[in-house]
Amino acid sequence: MRYFLLLLLLPVLSTAQTNEDYIRLVRKVDTPRTFFTLPPGSANKDLMQVRGDLSDPSSIRRIAITRNQILVINNVRSLSFSGNFSTSAAVSRASRLPALQQQYAQGFDNQYRGPETGTLFSYGPAISTLEYDGSSYAWDNNGQLVAKGSGNGKAANVYNNSILRTGMTLTNDLSLKVTYHPLTGNKWQLEIKAGQENDKSIIRQNDNLRQHAGLALSHNIKGMQLFLNYDYAADHFDYANRNRFLNRVYQYALLTPVSFQNAQGTMIGNTQRSYSNGADNPLFLLQDHDNDYNRRFHNASFKIENNTGRIKYSLIPSIQSHRTTSTEAYAPGTTGFPDGSVTHRQQNDLIFQARGNGRYDLPRILNYRVGSSLDLSYNYANTRTDIRYQHLLPEYKYRRITHEPILFYNAALSPRSYWDLNLEVGNKAYISNTADKQSYWLPSIAISGKKSMRVADKWLAARLISKLHQFNSELPINQSVAALTLFNYTLTTLPGFLPVTEISHYTGLQPVHHQEWSNDLEVTYGTFAIDATYYIRTTHHDVLPIISNNTILLQNMVNHVNKGLEVQLSHNKSFRIGGRYTYIRNSLSFTTYKNRVKSVTDGYNYTPTAGLSDVYTAVVAGAPSNVIVGSAYLRDANHQVVTDADGNPVVDPQLRVLGNPNPDFMMAMSNLLTIKSVSLNLSWQWKKGGEKWNGTAAMLDYYGRSASSALQRKSGTTPQIPVAEHYIARADYIRLNNISLSLDHNFRGYVNKLKVTAFVRNLLIWTPYKGVDPDQPLLEQGNSTGLDLFNLPATTNAGIEATILF
Repeated sequence: MRYFLLLLLLPVLSTAQTNEDYIRLVRKVDTPRTFFTLPPGSANKDLMQVRGDLSDPSSIRRIAITRNQILVINNVRSLSFSGNFSTSAAVSRASRLPALQQQYAQGFDNQYRGPETGTLFSYGPAISTLEYDGSSYAWDNNGQLVAKGSGNGKAANVYNNSILRTGMTLTNDLSLKVTYHPLTGNKWQLEIKAGQENDKSIIRQNDNLRQHAGLALSHNIKGMQLFLNYDYAADHFDYANRNRFLNRVYQYALLTPVSFQNAQGTMIGNTQRSYSNGADNPLFLLQDHDNDYNRRFHNASFKIENNTGRIKYSLIPSIQSHRTTSTEAYAPGTTGFPDGSVTHRQQNDLIFQARGNGRYDLPRILNYRVGSSLDLSYNYANTRTDIRYQHLLPEYKYRRITHEPILFYNAALSPRSYWDLNLEVGNKAYISNTADKQSYWLPSIAISGKKSMRVADKWLAARLISKLHQFNSELPINQSVAALTLFNYTLTTLPGFLPVTEISHYTGLQPVHHQEWSNDLEVTYGTFAIDATYYIRTTHHDVLPIISNNTILLQNMVNHVNKGLEVQLSHNKSFRIGGRYTYIRNSLSFTTYKNRVKSVTDGYNYTPTAGLSDVYTAVVAGAPSNVIVGSAYLRDANHQVVTDADGNPVVDPQLRVLGNPNPDFMMAMSNLLTIKSVSLNLSWQWKKGGEKWNGTAAMLDYYGRSASSALQRKSGTTPQIPVAEHYIARADYIRLNNISLSLDHNFRGYVNKLKVTAFVRNLLIWTPYKGVDPDQPLLEQGNSTGLDLFNLPATTNAGIEATILF
């Protein structure tokens, strides 16, 4: 616009070229003056005065026209600062825990048997019938427990052996933006980010530290956008849980009888002091045995982008470096490791990626109603992963190089007012050095239409998109599946679990092929909106890891289909009540899907995806994905449980499909109310359906530590070895995810805004499931939401956060 106004002035200014005053004026322009005027006494006295510097058009910020002047406003060098700082503090506690009995002492068959006997069970007498004898006893400072009336009269204590505490998290984050405006050209912007989180977890002697920092630089040169970015993150945890260490600590804290106190000491001489030589004292495990976990992450990227003209392009190269080291130690005398165990694990990942995109906008035709473009993209990735267990062989070295060229043709048609039609057709290729077959034909097509109209003084817009596309994928080489070796263990041999085996190789496999058809409907009317998506995804020769001769191999084995529906409703409205600004936002989402296994390669049906050898999730032909498999009662032709001569149910020698962990549907709702500077936010979640194996309840029942085992003793029943079928439970829930109250205030000066938020997260959950939160996974590995074996409890967090904008 500024150059256009200058162009309009040229004929006027040209009339002064023979004027001596003008010649003198031009000579003066070369001097560093900030403004000039045409001499009023010259022949050009009727012309408007021009104030400003015209010597360098690129230094002009804008041009303003007043009554008798044209103001040329020039750029000035400036350096400005802006940013924000946020700090938060939160306390946390376990949200749900299994119910434990506090009435019965260690022992069996109603007889007290102390820790020196090695008894693992809590089926002894009522602790109210016991007292101490006052003798010198290594396992209790008060003496040995004897029947009431035969000791020193001091009643037996009911000890609390919980290893949980109130956790605390402190977080600080700073973001600083520095903007430089030069005299000529476009601005430079630098953003500096840094932050730290100190987490004292709910498990004793388990503290974690997370740190991050970053730099981002951006600039525009003649329509070309340049971006430089660098991110750094570092994590330090006191304990790695890759080997189920924290689950083990939590397990033995729950199983410790109420007649034994772990806190009285962890050693008797040179041996571990615990309630049984077949169990651990959790405080012994938590002693400093050089356990730690460290992760370092670096990411650097560069972006060039040009969105002007008919030819548009972008190039984004990036490099990432991950280094993870962990020490997983068990001291001598640990159950399952009598001589102790120290595992030093190191994983290095180096990922180079380059993404390029070019677009050419073809000339518009048919009265500019039809526009089209050609898009060419190219994605390149080079990933290297090295995993090493110190003093153990082999060393694992993985390499993958992938190329994904993509070509699309896009056409947009506007046949009449408020109508838009779009067509996109394309093809991509997938080329990988780890795949045994390259794919050059992965076509796609998408058709969409949009209609806008006014209905009852409000705009109604509807858009329908239908897309059919294909793509290939492979199992990431930098994600360890060592936890799969848990399948080599049973409930009784679990204390010896030590994951030191990785995938042997990733080569020689077909890429996983996906074909998806999706339909998306978007409708907005006034302040209401609805977005609905229905999709069908078919997956062929999916890859799963298997264990063969203590080696983890990959195998193409599964074909499955996933059908789903996602619907989201939202309503946004702002208005005034008594002169106060009020804003309401409500949203409701509904999600359902059915993922069913169509077929499994011969010999691989019932292949485990997570769990132990006697209960696990698996792929089963004709069943939903990741069904629960385990022991079940033997049934006759009428599906009645078969009993033995004593009337006890008989266990089927074959493992059976017991349950489906996949939910029927999930719903989520969020509500926001803002009145002036105060905001209240709520979010809810409802999961309907889905089952889970409650292995925690099974073990607590078996060893007599559950509240239900105390009730069983009152009714005269005898505990039996748990059968997995008996512990399949519903995992539905309704959860109040978050409630927060915010207050913000604007300022004038260096501080622009202050916002203070009080929040409670994961506040309430209603569920028929007995135990911890049913969403907690097994060993934090995928495909394991249907399994619970001393899964760590979820937390409820309450805190306050303050954010300052400057």
